[in-house]
Amino acid sequence: MTIYAEAAKRVPGLEEYLQGPFDLPSSSMLDPDWMRARVVETGRRWNCADARVNGTLWWYSASSTLAFVAVATVMVTGEAADPSLEGARCFLRSNGYLGGVMTDRTIDAELMPEKLNSAFTGIIGALSAASGARSRALWAIGGDSIANRSLDVGAALGDRSLGSAFAEQLVERMTAPLPAPRFVDVGGRRFTRRCSCCLLYLTEGADKCTSCPRRSPSDRLRGLEAAARY
Repeated sequence: MTIYAEAAKRVPGLEEYLQGPFDLPSSSMLDPDWMRARVVETGRRWNCADARVNGTLWWYSASSTLAFVAVATVMVTGEAADPSLEGARCFLRSNGYLGGVMTDRTIDAELMPEKLNSAFTGIIGALSAASGARSRALWAIGGDSIANRSLDVGAALGDRSLGSAFAEQLVERMTAPLPAPRFVDVGGRRFTRRCSCCLLYLTEGADKCTSCPRRSPSDRLRGLEAAARY
């Protein structure tokens, strides 16, 4: 059994990221022209002409996908699917968002911070060049994606605090300008206290996300209290 299959048995929802068709080299994400096409696709989806917003939205989804696969494999099996882009394959969903990544390589857990750091660095550089989104803002989104996905895997393993502890250790060992993960317990459930914004509210007819840092603290708390009941 591969580490992907082993992780998918324990983590609900991971399977959909592993179904492929994995028809693209993951290194495509290092090409600003390829990224520019993703920005345009995202703009069509959300009816938004602002490349900065569209690039941010694409990365909000893609960073979550990349983090989920890497974090799930290492938290479940003790070794990680190598998040390096070179030699790996990926696929896009019909909306142009990143659908999943896969590689034949596994690495020891202690190497994951370095490898994930390198992958994020390359993608953020290309996407920033293609969209005009600020690198530091994209790094903040990447950090929140690590925190969120670590909580998801921790929950699948029976304890969300396992996820928050894992995220804190992982980000601490990454050398990029990642903000330290922050968490808040509401209604008996642990959530990421986001420091980043996906900018969805700037598209036509959309509102701010429940945990958006641009909401007032009281508004955000009400939303999290509601989410904790589900």
